[in-house]
Amino acid sequence: MFPTRSYKNSVSVISRAARLIAVAGLFLLSTVTIAEVPLEEFTKLPLYGDLKISPTGEFLAATVRNDDGQMSLMIMRTDGSEVTANVHGFRRDFINDFFWANDERIVATLGRQYGSLDAPSATHEIVAVDWDGKRREWLFGHGKDSGLTFDRTYKVANLLNRLDDDKKNILVAVNDYAKPNSTFTEVYKLNIYSGRMSKVTRAPARGAQIVTDNDGVVRLAISVDPDNKNATVIHRREGKRWNLLGTYHGKEGTITPVAFAPDNEVLYLLDNRDTDTDSLYFFNTTSGETELVYTHDFVDISRVDIAPDGHLLGVYTEPDYPEYTLLNQQHALAAPLTSVRNTLKGYRVRPTSMTEDGNLAIIRASSDRTPPMYFLFNVETNQLSLIASVLPGIDASQMRPMEPYKLKVRDGTEMYAYLTRPDDGDGPFPMVVLPHGGPHGVRDYWTFNPEVQMLASRGYAVLQVNFRGSGGYGRDFLYSGYGKWGTVMQDDLTDATLWAIDSGIAARDRVCIYGGSYGGYAAMMGVVREPDLYQCAIAYAGVYDLELMFKKGDIPTSDWGITFLKEAVGEDKQDLRARSPLHNLHKLKAPVFIVHGGEDGRVDVEHAYRLRERMEELGLPYEWMLKEKEGHGFYRPENRLELYQRMLAFLGKYIGPGTTPTQESTQ
Repeated sequence: MFPTRSYKNSVSVISRAARLIAVAGLFLLSTVTIAEVPLEEFTKLPLYGDLKISPTGEFLAATVRNDDGQMSLMIMRTDGSEVTANVHGFRRDFINDFFWANDERIVATLGRQYGSLDAPSATHEIVAVDWDGKRREWLFGHGKDSGLTFDRTYKVANLLNRLDDDKKNILVAVNDYAKPNSTFTEVYKLNIYSGRMSKVTRAPARGAQIVTDNDGVVRLAISVDPDNKNATVIHRREGKRWNLLGTYHGKEGTITPVAFAPDNEVLYLLDNRDTDTDSLYFFNTTSGETELVYTHDFVDISRVDIAPDGHLLGVYTEPDYPEYTLLNQQHALAAPLTSVRNTLKGYRVRPTSMTEDGNLAIIRASSDRTPPMYFLFNVETNQLSLIASVLPGIDASQMRPMEPYKLKVRDGTEMYAYLTRPDDGDGPFPMVVLPHGGPHGVRDYWTFNPEVQMLASRGYAVLQVNFRGSGGYGRDFLYSGYGKWGTVMQDDLTDATLWAIDSGIAARDRVCIYGGSYGGYAAMMGVVREPDLYQCAIAYAGVYDLELMFKKGDIPTSDWGITFLKEAVGEDKQDLRARSPLHNLHKLKAPVFIVHGGEDGRVDVEHAYRLRERMEELGLPYEWMLKEKEGHGFYRPENRLELYQRMLAFLGKYIGPGTTPTQESTQ
């Protein structure tokens, strides 16, 4: 699976742990070496959800996908001598996520397949189990008391602090989503052996995010005020009282607490009020003074890297390729982790868990051509051992690189995009423009994307554009897309498409636009706004009637959601109609492929039905694919395989050179 390269003495052979799991048939490291990757490989669910090492380093635990698509929790000794447990779930539920609460005990959240839905969802029930699979206990949720049928509108608990000095308890924040507009966030100490709960405090706001210091003391509450244009409100806990620290409107700048330094006085926080981009500051909670530590010229800090001892290590940014900036060269982990990054140069690299003494770490690495892989890193010996790949059927040597580009659109604004070519030639290629979903706060990254690679493997160039309104490029860029759905944001996609054509990358008469969610909206607006630019459109789980967004789906079910829609989309009915694909189909020339899930909770399937009905009224050509039990995007591999087969046939018909479904492997 791993690309051929030399690791010299810094990389060992696969560890005994990996070999043992491979023997168990769970961590499979085989690769596909045939000329063309079977279409099925791009539809498979990841074999592993996460992999973490215990605080002392004695055990490894991983969520592993079973044949039924659900996750179990596998625990084994790090030296590979024994698989100690394989936890398949609690009653009808399965393991969704987990963490080591102490040296011997794992706390996990559960997931469940609901009713007719294909995709599983997190229940937020909390359970615990020992390293040997024993002392299984239901800690929080309906199953704790009665095991009655689960109701999705109930109290949800999220981990706040592992309480390292308290081996029997953790700290959790509880919200009642059955009454989201009337109940305040509460903080409890939860016994991980008995499930006994004791209340610590109640936040001064609904749905608050709680920040604790390193000792588990509740210090901050961060909430959103829908009555004040969704402003971020931060309260500080002083003794038993909550005092207002500040109110921050997104367009004026916000602050986001990250974690407390070891002294519990300095708070690491991201702030974009003065710098536009999210920048790292030290905030002294006693004096109120702030110190700028790091800022990037045009992108936000995407992640702050903190050592197990609470000291700052560095920051991650994503200007084009992922970058890591080391900020604490004197820390004991600085040199060994730099060695890992040098060894895995060309990959996105980060530690996901580490022992308390900092001697062993789990390293996650991926690239544009390589799905995530997990390594065990021994700091003392500088030894890096491959454990597993989450998609072992993908051979990186058969994948195509993502090339970053900086473009300038019609009004002079700089835009950032990624291009994936089907081969090493210059073009022109048939091209698929792939606008991302969201759209606000979301962006495309240099990362492995099975859908992009699937299209490239079948002969299509793929263009991904971080148009205005996308996240990651600062406050001004984000909010410049508000109220601009179907206008300026669409012009950015148009200009990027024209750039690819004028540069000789894309064939002028062989371009299709395809996207999901907001991307489905952008695909339809693309073909009605620029009827001669695109030869076809694939609209997947998309919004087609902006007025309907205020009535159906989960966004308008909360005060926050209504406020967001009014600000981001607009509320003038005449303007909403002018920017809705549904009301502009008389301009359409290109054929359309409409795809939706019947149980889509985010974008109601009514959008697709209305689009189809209007297309039929106008006598416009379309294809239709509805999966009644799917939600917002298809989950089941067999449904995604059928979708890709039909997509390739549709693309082949209108822009070529895609193969037909009968030519695709279905074995």
